[in-house]
Amino acid sequence: MVQALLMALLALLNGTQGPTFWYFFREPVMAGFWVGLIYGNPVQGTMIGATINISYLGWISAGGANASDLYWAGLLGTFVAIKGGMDINQSVAFAVPIGLLGNYMHVAYMTLASIWPVRMDKLAEKGDWKGIRRLQVLGGPCIVLLVRVLPVFLIAWFGSDFIKTMIASLPVWSMNGLAAVGKILPALGMSMLLKFMWKKELAIFFILGLSIAAYTQMTDLLLYAIIGVCFAVLLIKLGFGETKEAE
Repeated sequence: MVQALLMALLALLNGTQGPTFWYFFREPVMAGFWVGLIYGNPVQGTMIGATINISYLGWISAGGANASDLYWAGLLGTFVAIKGGMDINQSVAFAVPIGLLGNYMHVAYMTLASIWPVRMDKLAEKGDWKGIRRLQVLGGPCIVLLVRVLPVFLIAWFGSDFIKTMIASLPVWSMNGLAAVGKILPALGMSMLLKFMWKKELAIFFILGLSIAAYTQMTDLLLYAIIGVCFAVLLIKLGFGETKEAE
């Protein structure tokens, strides 16, 4: 019960709108850490969440429309992986359909939340700014409690044994297929990200980074980040790109 209640609290923080909640609870790598902490293995949770996160690097919500729900993909994807004893690649393959299921919750949230602006208009006509502030602070979380927190609580409370039974009933070829798909999805996430970031004048840096990673087998991402920042500062100092902007 305590773990289910903590999962419900995490779902509330995960589904609440705002930069602080997005950075610390929504992103799959962070959601995975918190789920892992709740179930006694934060390292495994972070690894699973980070792998799921790669699949969503190019994720964007345009006009309230989602290709897949990032909130539940990380939260419930990690939960299913930990409680079902799956490996990381299989957990990624499970996270995507869970994200598609979460889309229904997102649509329900957006639909129900549309009642608050109408109510705020009426309060504005009366000059009741305190009422508007209350709705701003409490309106969204109240709907999150209904469409996101309650389902996660029920899944965490009743779903672990069912999930284990369901996974155990899957044939070996199915689990192998999920593992194969799970390996492809991070590449898809990277390609989505490159679609937004790609510029021909920066191609040399992508090739350089890939070559160093491939031939040295270094996996320390912090090292690459430091090198990237140093390159960026150096090129800015040397006036990289200024000629094109002047033209």
